[in-house]
Amino acid sequence: MVRVFITGSTDGIGQAAAKLLIDQGHEVFLHARNADRAASAQKALPAAKGVLVGDLKSIKETKKLAQDANAAGPFDAIVHNAGIGYGSTSSREVTSDGISAVFAVNTLAPYILTCLMDKPTSRLLFMSSDSHWGGRRITSWRWDDIQVISMHPGWVRTKMGGMAAPGSVSSSAKALAGWASGENSLSKVKSGAFVTTGGETSPHSDSEVVDKQEELMSLCKRISGSSVPGE
Repeated sequence: MVRVFITGSTDGIGQAAAKLLIDQGHEVFLHARNADRAASAQKALPAAKGVLVGDLKSIKETKKLAQDANAAGPFDAIVHNAGIGYGSTSSREVTSDGISAVFAVNTLAPYILTCLMDKPTSRLLFMSSDSHWGGRRITSWRWDDIQVISMHPGWVRTKMGGMAAPGSVSSSAKALAGWASGENSLSKVKSGAFVTTGGETSPHSDSEVVDKQEELMSLCKRISGSSVPGE
């Protein structure tokens, strides 16, 4: 039995993966951006251990979510699944913190949570489109005792992917759940890898450029006021 925390798990891939893990006998904590969605998530998955609430567009709420997650932990696996695309929000939307909503949810929130949450005992997974930068960079935070990977779930029929997408939620959820539980091939790839549901693949070339990695990390630190472990 493993204990797993999955952000963005009120619907889509996150909820489907959570259900698979719960059905397998694992302990899963869900995440919702507000109380109404939390109530709906708990109703949909009553066997979940709990639902943690926090709007990832807000730096303050993301930091509070980290505190609540630490109180609920420890976790064997943490999945940064929450993400929004330009189809689900205005490309011009700016948060109350004065930053792009897409950047806040997809990049800054996983950074803040990783800075402030207790390290999982086994695995850390990033699933947003830009986060393979972060996932590969985290391997240099001297977390050599856990597996850190970034996963591209494919073009999937979700709110973000749209109904024209060829991929299914179930296939991506199965891969995610298998990784979180340590029961599929993704749980065996080297730390720092960028993977698809089928296995390891090459990341965007920019993610290999150290100067760009450092620039992104410095930006996240400056905006959030949070530092990476060991700094």
